[in-house]
Amino acid sequence: GVEGTGLAFIVFTEAITKMPVSPLWSILFFIMLFCLGLSSMFGNIEGVLVPLQDLNLIPPKVPKELVTGLICVACYLLAFIFVLKSGNYWLALFDSFAGSIPLLIIAFCEMFSVVYIYGIDRFNKDIEFMIGHKPNIFWQITWRVISPLIMLVIFFFYFVVTVNEELLYSIWDPTYEDFPRTQKVEYPSWVYAIIVILAGVPSLSIPVFAIYKAIRNCCQKKNDQMGLMISTSETSVNGNLKYSA
Repeated sequence: GVEGTGLAFIVFTEAITKMPVSPLWSILFFIMLFCLGLSSMFGNIEGVLVPLQDLNLIPPKVPKELVTGLICVACYLLAFIFVLKSGNYWLALFDSFAGSIPLLIIAFCEMFSVVYIYGIDRFNKDIEFMIGHKPNIFWQITWRVISPLIMLVIFFFYFVVTVNEELLYSIWDPTYEDFPRTQKVEYPSWVYAIIVILAGVPSLSIPVFAIYKAIRNCCQKKNDQMGLMISTSETSVNGNLKYSA
């Protein structure tokens, strides 16, 4: 009970009951937790809403408030799994896998895109425009070499450790011989499919969308070339007709 939800809702609350004027501190503590959750939701909602608007997936006529409300309702419905009797186990599963490998991959793709696709020289000019001078050699080496290598090393070792590690979760079992300590139990086999979805879907969204954009650009170039050839042939035919006339 000294980590995760147990730290906030068991250890801290037990400590608050030992303090003077404990009801006051309890109210302040849970108001603080509510404010932390509310402020986190602002960032989460913007992280979903802004990309949808930037990709023009939401028609401009649709009010932003309506889309925000629909996203909040969807998140509210998804969060029902965390208030079930198995909610703490789902929370541990999401905490372990939904924010680990995907974040590493997304951070590496962002770093690689800025440095090697957008261009570090263009990025330096943008920073120089904002702060008035170009970043020094330390930042150049860090962005170009050190940070990508560190991300790759962290991802490689985390992946190796996670694959070789036995998946266990903690349960409160009064019949356990070491109770009140939690008992470690192995996850059922179908949880591996959930882990693949949690870690794979956010990670695969970047390469899948990149492949989609590449195919779309190739098709658009071919269509433009075909249109140019057709317009050129029509122009030549019209010119020949005029010359014959």
